[in-house]
Amino acid sequence: MFSICFLFLSLQLNIMYFIYCRDYNLTIKLLFNILKMRKLLFTLALATSATLASAQGAVANETDIVTNPNKYQVVTNRFFDNWFVSVGAGGQVFMGKDDAAGKFGSRIAPSLNVSLGKWFTPALGLRVQYSGLQAKGYTYNSTAPYISGGLIDGSYYKQKMNYMNLHGDVMVNLSALFGGYNPERVYEIIPFLGAGVAHSFDSPKRNSITLNGGIQNRFRVSRALDINLDINAMGVQGKFDGETRGKYNMDCMLGVTAGVTYRFKTRTFGRPATQLISAADLATLRQSMNDMSAENAALQEEVAQLKSRPTTVTEVVLVEGSIAPRPVFFEINSAKISPREAMNIKLLAETIKEDGESNFVVYGYADANTGSAAYNQALSLKRAQAVVDALVNDHGVSANRVKASADGGVDTFGKPVYLNRVAVIKSAK
Repeated sequence: MFSICFLFLSLQLNIMYFIYCRDYNLTIKLLFNILKMRKLLFTLALATSATLASAQGAVANETDIVTNPNKYQVVTNRFFDNWFVSVGAGGQVFMGKDDAAGKFGSRIAPSLNVSLGKWFTPALGLRVQYSGLQAKGYTYNSTAPYISGGLIDGSYYKQKMNYMNLHGDVMVNLSALFGGYNPERVYEIIPFLGAGVAHSFDSPKRNSITLNGGIQNRFRVSRALDINLDINAMGVQGKFDGETRGKYNMDCMLGVTAGVTYRFKTRTFGRPATQLISAADLATLRQSMNDMSAENAALQEEVAQLKSRPTTVTEVVLVEGSIAPRPVFFEINSAKISPREAMNIKLLAETIKEDGESNFVVYGYADANTGSAAYNQALSLKRAQAVVDALVNDHGVSANRVKASADGGVDTFGKPVYLNRVAVIKSAK
């Protein structure tokens, strides 16, 4: 493998020599061989590395693994996959206008939440949650709603109400987002943000829009079960507890809950299909590499012969009608001009415009080994016309100086067969 790579590198370095000597046929052969070897080397390197890895465990009889899955790549599941249900309980503190009048511990109220949601990707999920239960606070206003009991310390009253908050949240799994998908990860941190509506069950019954957010700490117990510790906050309009305050007129509920989550089947995300290469295909690739190596050895010999020739300088005088035939190569079944060939056409157009009034014909060809005769005839005309259009429309060559001619499928230029997928510009006789 090392010797092949070294040979491959030396061929690329010799291209500069061919260009200098104007041996275009040999240059083209080298270019195509290098491109083919580059692809084959890459495929064989992957296949070989996978074979060595698999050899540590068991011998692969039929297939060798070429690629390994990326930890960030998963297959998106169907709509009814990756659903979950959560239940949690804990405590919460309401922070309203005069709630600081009483002791903090006396303001802690029980809380309960029930959630239903779905993970669309390992990092992104949505849920609907029913949360709330009870809120406690204090007020100096004897006419405020939700007062429970009498006057305390001669100055304030205790408030208590039962309520619920129905809201939808967007959940972002930061562990999966930055660390990749790992269904066996024990701990994950999941911020969430959403909005909803709150309703008090006690008179006077009030409703309020809410903003909800927080952080869920998720601890994996099994594939189906998690334990959650949620730190959550709810922003609610000041009117909700009957006492408005300040410019923004907003109260807040802070809480902590612990609970469990059950994940319905399917509980995990699939990986992209592992790419495989059969032993037969691997053998074919290796044989192709051997063939390419032999052909490149012959090309290297030609290199040595060219280098041994004495260097001569020939003055070339360009006269009217003296432009040598120029090839424009195409991909299989294509009449689209590549960027490389477009550059060659641009240089040719400049020469044509400097060549007086000579006329030219663009002969289009196709590979006779590919496609029917009728198909190749049409394709060869498209290739010739594409070159004519580029000369006339893109580079300003007079339209009456060039014309297209279709010669159909041929084997004129020999092997490799891609040399027949060409359009040739010649001076008109």
